[in-house]
Amino acid sequence: MASNAAYNRIAVVGTGGYGWHFLRALVGSKHFATVRAVTRSTAGNKQEDEKKRLRSQELKGMGVQIVEYADISVKAFEEAFKDIDIVISAVGVAGVADQIPMVDGAVLAGVKWFIPSEYGVADYQSMWMPFASPLAAKSLVRDHLAAVARPKGLAHTIVYTGMALDYLDPRAIGLQLEKRTATLVGRGGTPATFTSIHDVVRLVVEIVKRPQEMQNRTIRFAGSTAKMRDLIKVVTGCSFGTGLKCMHPDDAKQELNSLALAHDSRAVPIYTCLLIEEGLGQINRFKEPLDNELFPELKPEPVCQTLQRMMAKTQTTKVSAIASLFYKAR
Repeated sequence: MASNAAYNRIAVVGTGGYGWHFLRALVGSKHFATVRAVTRSTAGNKQEDEKKRLRSQELKGMGVQIVEYADISVKAFEEAFKDIDIVISAVGVAGVADQIPMVDGAVLAGVKWFIPSEYGVADYQSMWMPFASPLAAKSLVRDHLAAVARPKGLAHTIVYTGMALDYLDPRAIGLQLEKRTATLVGRGGTPATFTSIHDVVRLVVEIVKRPQEMQNRTIRFAGSTAKMRDLIKVVTGCSFGTGLKCMHPDDAKQELNSLALAHDSRAVPIYTCLLIEEGLGQINRFKEPLDNELFPELKPEPVCQTLQRMMAKTQTTKVSAIASLFYKAR
């Protein structure tokens, strides 16, 4: 088993979203001799390319190496991961399947440890969903890591943290922060797991500092557990009233199908609320043990506090990206 000293060169795939926060935190930790950002050479969109250029410029100013890859081939990732010990993937949902050639490239480059982009909920199987979940590709990546990469010397760690409402648009779970309104599907009494993006980043940085303890295992860390009706009360100020739209699950499924066929983004909150009501918003649905006690120094922000903080700023992101992933999955 390798010593901690053997893991001092780290790369993060992706410079937006989680990737941006990981890179800043890794530099700030002063734990690694090399911090590298691995990013696609072009996004194919002038506005996005300009944002990427500005991010890269700021990261370079922090001392981060910038390495670009032109395509998602094994060879491209092998080149990008040269002289790297640990790879953290921060790709979005649309790029989950791209992690298979990423893993193969890491093996060829001699990377020792790979952390896939799993930050969120596990891809538990729905009992009623008529199409594959956008998260279904996660299981393919996990299987590839265990069956193909690990025998070749690449360790891995799976990290589940539940939903980060300050990363995921709250509208995707039926919460309209600016309007102080909400949609409730079913009773809203099923527990779900939430961890703020700040706490996810702190957790992952702590994990990569402890290779001997953290390799080849699954880490389940819950910032807090809450029910939808608890979150609705924070947003609307009450558990009932004009700010709350209630839907029976059967009616919600019927409306979901109609909206999805029409590619209407209003399908997204119904879809996610149905999954939460079914119990798929938990990271330990089958009573898998949580690992919070391994990180006693992390004092996570409760989700209700996260919502209150976000409401004070009245800042939300666009739901269109989430909607496009939903339709692609269908």
